Amino acid sequence: MKENQRKEHRFNCNFIQEEGLTEILKKGSLLGMMMFISSLVTLRLAAPEGLETFWSLLLVILLSYLAAGCLLQLIRGFTPQLDSAWFRGAAAVSWCYLLLFFLSFLTWRLPSFVRAMLLTSAAVLLLLMEAEYRYLKKVAKDLNSSAAGRTLIIDLDEKPRSPEAFFDLLETYCRKSSVTLEYVKKDIPATVKLEGRLHTVTLTESYMYGGPVWSMEIREIL
Repeated sequence: MKENQRKEHRFNCNFIQEEGLTEILKKGSLLGMMMFISSLVTLRLAAPEGLETFWSLLLVILLSYLAAGCLLQLIRGFTPQLDSAWFRGAAAVSWCYLLLFFLSFLTWRLPSFVRAMLLTSAAVLLLLMEAEYRYLKKVAKDLNSSAAGRTLIIDLDEKPRSPEAFFDLLETYCRKSSVTLEYVKKDIPATVKLEGRLHTVTLTESYMYGGPVWSMEIREIL
């Protein structure tokens, strides 16, 4: 038990190294661009009077969105580590809806185009979180299903560099999906209990036009 607690603490402290700074910047920049483009479309449709100011500050606004996206991606990576039901699953999404509600009141004194940009960005984040929550909920439901023999394939960005890296990916996935994990045989392939049901977890490799693709295969034991 103490060994597991020490490992959990180490995992939290080394999140940036395990996630990879390059990966955080890549995903954060993509998120920032999505908010930037959505805000621009909203301005053209709902607040065209702010376009002149927008274009005059284009570089500053773009860099601000990219920085905000990277910061949000970093925060998102640490959120699943919080050992509290208040910050997981539907509770986290509900908090975001409450924040959007209060944000709409806090921004009423701002110029209309600034308010439109902020609210649009917040709405984009909420839609993404809602979509991710529904996807993870579906995955958890599949894992908890009474039907035996189900197989879940999780695509990986790259081959894990070590068995510990492989297990960290599995633990991160289970934590984000709110699925309990217990090791029976900690090896590759591994035997684990997910929500009390026995599964095998192995590393698989397939080939596509871009090269080898690595996946984590979770199969329920009949």
